[in-house]
Amino acid sequence: MSLLSPAPARIDADLYQDMMNPSRLDAFARESRSHVRLDISYRAYWHVLFDAVPQLLELSGPDGRAIFLPFMQWAQEKNLTFDWAYHIWAAEWLLQSEFRERVGADLALKLMAAAASRWSGRDRDLDYCGIVIASRLIEPTKAVAGWKLSSIETRFIEVEQVEFECELPAPEGNFGCFRTPGYELDHFPGWRPIPL
Repeated sequence: MSLLSPAPARIDADLYQDMMNPSRLDAFARESRSHVRLDISYRAYWHVLFDAVPQLLELSGPDGRAIFLPFMQWAQEKNLTFDWAYHIWAAEWLLQSEFRERVGADLALKLMAAAASRWSGRDRDLDYCGIVIASRLIEPTKAVAGWKLSSIETRFIEVEQVEFECELPAPEGNFGCFRTPGYELDHFPGWRPIPL
């Protein structure tokens, strides 16, 4: 691949299509403004993924590129939004990648906990207080629950692993979720697919 010129006239608007395609990062010379600008734009997503689940770096190596760039490319092709389900989609990509044999229950739980934590901090729907995420990769009686804070004065566990008294049906896909209107897990409405 020939490197593009570090043209000084390139502005962010010129790089929009490149920002949407992580594989384009290596098309620019490392010292170019364009490379630096693209690298910065991806860094926020890199940190969201690896800071929450540093075990991913044990799979990919310290720079995370072996996971991050192909996952971002896959996500762009699938037209995924990077909302609370970002880590679940990373898990889905891992299960289709060369890393699939190394994705066990422990890593799945960490990715699910990261997703539940993002939901707890980002969801603004007043009708729901919690989210429960399950996976075929973990025991059928277990799941991860994320909870919104009920008060600024309360001590509350934001994310926890929950264990049901009996097995629930497995989600249709690798992962499933449901939201709960209260702070008790007193109902099971069925697993819903992870939103795109």
